[in-house]
This record gives sequence, structure tokens and C-alpha cells, in this order.
Amino acid sequence: MKPDSTVIYFTVCLGTGYGIIVSLILILFQSEVTIDQNIKLIIAIISYFLIISGLLSSTLHLGHPKRAWRALSQWRSSWLSREGVASIFTFAPLTLFFIFWIFTNYTKIIFLLLIASSISSIITTICTAKIYSSIKAIPAWNNPLVPIIYILNSLVLGSLFTFTLLYYFQIKINMLSNMIISLSITTLFIKLLYWYSIRRPSNSNIATATGLGSKEKTSFFEGPHTNKNFLSREMINKINFSKSILLRIAVCIFTYITPSYYLLQRPYFVMNDYIISYTLIIISIIALIGMFIERYLFFIESKHTVSLYYGNKTI
Repeated sequence: MKPDSTVIYFTVCLGTGYGIIVSLILILFQSEVTIDQNIKLIIAIISYFLIISGLLSSTLHLGHPKRAWRALSQWRSSWLSREGVASIFTFAPLTLFFIFWIFTNYTKIIFLLLIASSISSIITTICTAKIYSSIKAIPAWNNPLVPIIYILNSLVLGSLFTFTLLYYFQIKINMLSNMIISLSITTLFIKLLYWYSIRRPSNSNIATATGLGSKEKTSFFEGPHTNKNFLSREMINKINFSKSILLRIAVCIFTYITPSYYLLQRPYFVMNDYIISYTLIIISIIALIGMFIERYLFFIESKHTVSLYYGNKTI
């Protein structure tokens, strides 16, 4: 499939913004940790910016963005519509949570609103993943690991952003650091498992697509079109195998290995906290870049069954 920059930005930023919300649950468990009102406001602004900018960018992918609201009416049958409804619904508990968290001290209400916001965030992330994993015509997407990876990536990046921001203001939460390490290792393992699973060719091939003989005997004399059309531009995109491997290694190092290794070694560093905090900022940016690469590969490595009619013998 053709990687679209707006969809890549949408899925990465929306997931990161929701991941920040879920990671705040650990902070509320730390009763001895006091967070200044200004810091809470900064966290709210960053998460809102990521969520809103991600949602707005998704409308740019539509042929008629001004009609985006119409997509919400199909929630009974469309995961895209369900995602839109869920993302709008999430703003209600999320806004109330930030208002109570920043301006009041009602601990029980704050905790309940955060739980509601976190559940809504995870549901919206699942809906986003199901938009792709429900498409049977693309075997690489129609994979049970896709929703799990979307959720874990959201938690990894969101937790890393939260930890980095708090550490910059000299607030150290070891429980959050340990969670990031565990999530990074788990997500890396599942991502490698996903890449391994999509290596196996699907049952669909040129023979099953045409109903003629076996795939060894069946071939096209020439393509269906002499020029490129919508299908060939949007549904059929290839990436060099060596480039794919190089980008996969970059994802593993940038997003999973580097943050987890740095946080694992952090207690043993003999350096100023400001140096550590600035290094964490750099690592967070690199992890975000790695996530953009991961989402780019998610699209470019997927093969639509229509490509069988354009020269691919198997997908």
C-alpha cells in the first residue's frame, strides 16, 4: 500500500497522545510525588496537541474533508466510524480529568476520570488498529498481532514522553521507568514475531485469483493497463528487501532498544541530572522518529490482493 504522510502522522501522534494519558495512572499511585500545577498544564497541552493534530491530519486523507462528519454515521458497520465516535467521546472524560487534576484536589474523582479517559483512549486505539486489521484483502494487516502492537506502541511512546517531561522537572518515578523497559522489550518481541509472521506467503496467489491452473503454470502475458492508474498507484507499492531490513533495524534500535537500555543504565550514571534529562529528550525524539519509520513500513510492506493482477505471483 502507498504510505500516506497524513495517516502516518495521525496514527503515531494519536497513539502517543493517548499513551500519555494511560501512563498518568502510575503517577497517581505515587502519593509521595507532588506535581506542580504548571507541569500538569504542560502535560495536558502536549497530550491535547498530539491528539487534536492527529485527528485533524486524518481528515486531510479524505477526498472531501468537509464531509468528514458523515463518516460518524456508519458506526454500526465501519471501524473508521467507530474510531471517530470513540475519539470524540474520549474528549468528555479527558477534559474533565485535566480540569479536576490541574485545579482541584478531589483525588477520588480525579482517579475515576483518569480511569475512564484511559479506557476510552485504549478503545479508540483499538478502533484505529481494527480499521486495518479487518481488511482481509491485505494479509499483512489482517493479523491478530496488529491491534496488540498498536496499543503497545502507544503505551511505549506515551510513557516515554511522560517520564522525560517529569524528569526534566526533577520528578523521578522509577515505577514508570520500569514499565517503559518492560513495555519496550515486550513490544520488540511481538513486533519481531509480527514481521516473521508476514514473511509467509498467503494462500492467495495468481492461480487462485484467476482460477487458472497452478501458480507455477499461470502467468500474465502483459499487465491490465499500459499506464498507471489509481489501483497501481495506491495499492501496489514495493520496497527493496535490503532497505526494508535496514529500516526494521532502525525501528528496533530507535524506539525499543535505546530507550530501554538507557533507562536500565540510568541509576548507574555518574552525571548531572540536567544532562540525563536533555539526553532523554533526544532519545524521545529519536524514538518518535523510529515510530514514524515503523508506521511507514506497516504500509509499504503490505500487499493488496489486487496486485496479483499486476504481476505479483503471490502475496
